[in-house]
Amino acid sequence: MRLTLALASAGLISGAPSVAAQSAAGQADTLRQFDVPAGPLNRVLAKLANDTGLLLIATPELVADRQSPGVRGSDTRQGALAQALAGTGLQATQDAPGQYRLVPAPTGGVSQLEAVTVTGAIPRQGLSPAYAGGQVATGGRVGLLGSRDIQETPFSVTHYTAKLIEDQQAQNIGDVLVNDPSVRNTYSRGAGRDEFNIRGFTLFNYDVAFNGLYGVSPRNASSLIGVERVEVLRGPNALLNGMAPYGSVGGAINLVPKRAGETPLNRYTLSYISDSQMGVHADLARRFGDNKAFGARLNVAGSRGDHAVDGAREDLGAMALGLDYRGDRFRIEADLNYQNRDTDARSGLLFPPAPGVAIGRAPDARHNFFPSWTYWRTKEWSGAVRAEYDVSSDWTVYAAAGARKHDFQSLQTSWLTLDGDGNIGAVPARLDESLLSRTAEIGVRGAFHTGPVKHQPTASASVMDIDYSSARIRSGTVFSNLYTPADLVKPNIARPGGLPKTSETRLYSVAAADTLSFLDDRVQLTAGVRNQRVQSANYDALSGRRTADYGKSRLSPAYALMVRPLPALSLYANYIEGLSQGATAPAGAVNAGETFAPNVSKQVEVGAKYDFGSFSTTLSAFQIEQPSSFVDAVSGRYVADGRQRNRGLELLGQGEIAHGVRLLGGVAYTEGKLTRTEGGLNDGNHAPAVPRYQFNAAAEWDTSFLQGLTLTARMLRTTQQYVDVGNTQEIPGWTRFDVGARYAFDANGTPMVLRATVENVLNKNYWQSAAREGLTVGAPLTVLLSLSAEF
Repeated sequence: MRLTLALASAGLISGAPSVAAQSAAGQADTLRQFDVPAGPLNRVLAKLANDTGLLLIATPELVADRQSPGVRGSDTRQGALAQALAGTGLQATQDAPGQYRLVPAPTGGVSQLEAVTVTGAIPRQGLSPAYAGGQVATGGRVGLLGSRDIQETPFSVTHYTAKLIEDQQAQNIGDVLVNDPSVRNTYSRGAGRDEFNIRGFTLFNYDVAFNGLYGVSPRNASSLIGVERVEVLRGPNALLNGMAPYGSVGGAINLVPKRAGETPLNRYTLSYISDSQMGVHADLARRFGDNKAFGARLNVAGSRGDHAVDGAREDLGAMALGLDYRGDRFRIEADLNYQNRDTDARSGLLFPPAPGVAIGRAPDARHNFFPSWTYWRTKEWSGAVRAEYDVSSDWTVYAAAGARKHDFQSLQTSWLTLDGDGNIGAVPARLDESLLSRTAEIGVRGAFHTGPVKHQPTASASVMDIDYSSARIRSGTVFSNLYTPADLVKPNIARPGGLPKTSETRLYSVAAADTLSFLDDRVQLTAGVRNQRVQSANYDALSGRRTADYGKSRLSPAYALMVRPLPALSLYANYIEGLSQGATAPAGAVNAGETFAPNVSKQVEVGAKYDFGSFSTTLSAFQIEQPSSFVDAVSGRYVADGRQRNRGLELLGQGEIAHGVRLLGGVAYTEGKLTRTEGGLNDGNHAPAVPRYQFNAAAEWDTSFLQGLTLTARMLRTTQQYVDVGNTQEIPGWTRFDVGARYAFDANGTPMVLRATVENVLNKNYWQSAAREGLTVGAPLTVLLSLSAEF
């Protein structure tokens, strides 16, 4: 039935529920899909009441001038109502089955339903609810452990929602993680490539998971058109997710695909990014069949035009199709994704000069020192299927499989800085590559009791194959200058005639863990182990002969403790490891060709999480030790004796600090030290590319003078970074400011949202990162505009 409080002339509405509401109330309140966008509270509640048959009673004045974070994901009707009221200052009390009265929430309390617990265990099917403000979720996937509420997760995690993706006009993962104080993007907007630094260690976009599977998400940059949430776990995670294909250990990122909601969706968005990039995006969803068990969601997008950097341009075509079936005991979902991305004159790494030569000032970000004839051409298809079956009320078996076909062509320059005056040189090269990855996983999760102890065991087995073919052809050296780029002639480099196989990698693993709960789940101890095997081979491009063969295994244990002395307070500690493929001794070393066991990074972390009701915080302290390899100057042997130790403190916060005021951000302190280096020469030096401080603060204010208008501001601060291990080179710290606004309104009954953002509003030139032994330049002032409409 319609939401009665929407009738402004009716005053306080009461009375018996309608026949539809009575019928709905008489049914078991099962999980269902919702996709109600954020907006004015009265509009969100009207749509929710119409979809669910709930009768909501309130005075129009009570809901006026309030904004709702909307309702997304799988939830009960009462849970969906709690999502809609999160952060509004209101709560719902039940008058009768299917009938709720809205009243002001107690001061300092969280908007909730008296008879409903919104936080806690996440349903087997669907997403956890959004937290107050709607920018992050109350829980999400934690790898092998399944879905967990944040307060019951003994690791540092954040789950960014579709609301944040849409409101901040995020195009790639990096546009989402710019909100995270523990993360810094290696590349700026428009690079055509995502790469991240988490807790001082690189996480490659190659190692981003899609719906819990490695090797399915796009290899270089991920369009977010079909993504519901971006889940971030900080720190090594070998037990939880297995070894990342390319050995990233600083953290894990998982992309959660969109699913069809309970009601039909027809959302269209027009976008603009300066200087002249125009885009269009359609998001369509339907559910079919008895009880709407079948769902389909299609996202299609295209964009084309110039970036804010001179000569830079990107053309993108993308499609994401998500299908699902949800039965009483069986659930299955499938995804098909396509991306065709062409990036011209992309930004990239600039390798620094010889140690001891000072790094010059950052160049003008608008004046591109990458030639206009450089390009990346990427075409990718990927697909994945995941199924679950409830053997009983306590036990579930699951299986998943996926694959990705990646084809890439490029003409690029990797610049080397020659001196402190900005002179640079490069050897232009064509690189063509093709990659086919296949992955699969099976597992079981359950629950049982032994006396007063509750057990939540889980076990899984996984396999991943990566076949990689490539060919590179180089030309002669060219020269330019960072501050006065030369107009270079496009080199005449022949295209590779074929793509011979150059490497293959096979990853196999089995894992098991158990979470033991005591004292009504107030104390939880998790222990587990994963056996990971890495099998890889390299091939000579001309002869096809296998030149190197690597096969090693490693057991990776993990332990975690979570204690909740108060319902709002969680204390946790963990020990967990990360794995990356061991090195192979290079030619010239005494032990040339010797392969080492997988490198083991070790993390010890303690932390506390406190939920104030509408604002939550996480405070953590960690230490991560990562090994490295080098040729010993005395013996001439290649040894895996190097060590880097990162110690840090992180304070994260998210939610609503007052009615209509949201805050997202925090501060991270990281001390990266080289503790064991070749000959001890650099022992005690600061690790390159590890800023000591990172600070983020993103604020939103729903204005009181114009309903539907929200003003936004964001500040990013990163302190200086060393470039070389000898600490003879450094780049200065930088601060960036972004501002924006959005306006939600009705146009002849059509809900619309107009969004505007200006990034780097002061147009500051700065070195963004020194990660991966190279330098990158921050993007100049960039304007983003979009208009969304639902029909």
